[in-house]
Formats: sequence, C-alpha cells, structure tokens
Amino acid sequence: MAGIAWVNGRLVAANAPAIAATDRGFLYGEGLFETMRAYRGRVFRLPQHLDRLEAGATEIGLSVPPRDSLEGAVHDALAASGLPEAGVRLTVTPGPAGAEEPTCVVLVRPLSLPPPERYRTGCAALSVPVAVSRGSSLRGVKSLNYLDKLLAQRQAERAGAHEALLVDPDGCVVEGAMRNVFAVCAGTLVTPPLSRGLLPGITRAAVLELARQRGFPHAERDLPLSGLLSAEEAFLTSSLAEILPVASVNGARLRAAPGPMTRALTEAYRESVARELGIPNLPDVAPPSTD
Repeated sequence: MAGIAWVNGRLVAANAPAIAATDRGFLYGEGLFETMRAYRGRVFRLPQHLDRLEAGATEIGLSVPPRDSLEGAVHDALAASGLPEAGVRLTVTPGPAGAEEPTCVVLVRPLSLPPPERYRTGCAALSVPVAVSRGSSLRGVKSLNYLDKLLAQRQAERAGAHEALLVDPDGCVVEGAMRNVFAVCAGTLVTPPLSRGLLPGITRAAVLELARQRGFPHAERDLPLSGLLSAEEAFLTSSLAEILPVASVNGARLRAAPGPMTRALTEAYRESVARELGIPNLPDVAPPSTD
C-alpha cells in the first residue's frame, strides 16, 4: 500500500527504513499510537485523539511532543501525501535508550475499509475467550503491544469470521479485537463499560453522544455473550470503519443487520463528520449495489 511517513520532521516513503533498530518501541513495544481517519484532507476529532494519546503518555510515563507539534506533524504529513481520504496513524515511542527526544511517526496511507457488502448486510463475528486484567491501567491505553488482539483476530479469521469479540472470564463481551462493540437489547443501546478493561474508543464516545442527542435509550453496562446472542441488532465502531453492522455471532444470525438503530446512528455519525469538518455531501460509506 502506497503512502508517506513523517518521521521526526523528515518525510520518507511509507516503506522506507526510518527509525533506529534500537528504538524502544521496536525492541519492547514501548509506545503509543492513534489511528485516525482523514476526510478530504482533514482528520475527524483530532483533538480527542490527542487527548487520549496524552492521557496514555501520562499513564505510562512517556514524554510526547507538544500538542501543536503533533498537530503540525499530522497536517504536514497529510498535505505531503496528497491523499484526500486516508488512514492516519500517529506513533510515539521513547526512541533509543538515552535519547533526548521521543520518536514521532505519522504514517498516511490510502483509506482501507471493509467491503461495501459488509456495511449493507453485516459482518460475521466470533467470540474468543481472553484473560482480561480489569484492574490494569494498560487496558485503557492504546499501546504498541497488540499481540493478544492480533492473535484473537487471526483465530476469528481462520474460522471464517470477520471480527473477534473478546470475552472475559465472567462471560462478558469486552470489545472487538479491532473495534468497540454495541448491541441493541430490548430497545436499549448497550455498550460494555470502561471498567471491563476496554479501550475508550473515539468513535464509541461519538456514538454515545449521538444516542443522547437523538433520545435513544442507551447504557454503558455489562454485555454478557448470551445477551449479545439474543440482541435485536449489533454493530462495531472504529475511527476508520465508522459503524459496521454485525450480522451473526458464532454463526447465529441476529434479527437485523443493519437494524433501524444502526442505520439511524450511521446517518447521524456521517452528518456529524460533515458538520464538524465543514464538508458537505460526504459519499455513502456503502454505495448501492450495482448487481
């Protein structure tokens, strides 16, 4: 995949060697990252992404560049890429041992989304049992160490599913391997609480805001796997994919995909993007089928 990277003020090709082999992010997974979506050259909710990065940096004792420097790096990398629709990843590590400044990388690549049919008819999810340390401060930090989630995702894909759903020893759904989880249970929009040890997604927060604004019944509460299996509808959220409906869990089909609340929130989310970024006429996330 083509793209460009901004590395400590230097623009290089996305696949060019650009950091030291002794960088602590490479050696030990010590660092943080944010994945963002650019619409027509502008990142949606950049301040919220930087808020989360800075909160995570405080939690793990990582020094990060000043906010205006991070914002400038994102803008410069996007402008240099020439990509109006893009995935943007900001990564910060301590650099090599003894480094005076952290390593900062902004990677900009063409936007990659699930196939349109998954938005139209829903994706397949598979529950994967995981050991979640709910008391660990790292559960809410978007750190470079994603191995547990990657392994869960591979397990789901080997079984023919599109997304792994992480289920803790209490039998509660925590989050997806790559996305947050929502379900509509008895007419109420439910998403697992942060106390379950999940990542506080930027899109998750936006969807909760929209549910409040639209007057939809909603709650942050435990979501047992059995509750998800009996839900009227469900969807996954992330900055890149936005709102992705779920059609089945462990092979059992849900009643609607996408359901009425999923459709309403998808429309509201895209209206919010267009309004906040001042971009009229955003294209449909899933163009109508031409079959």
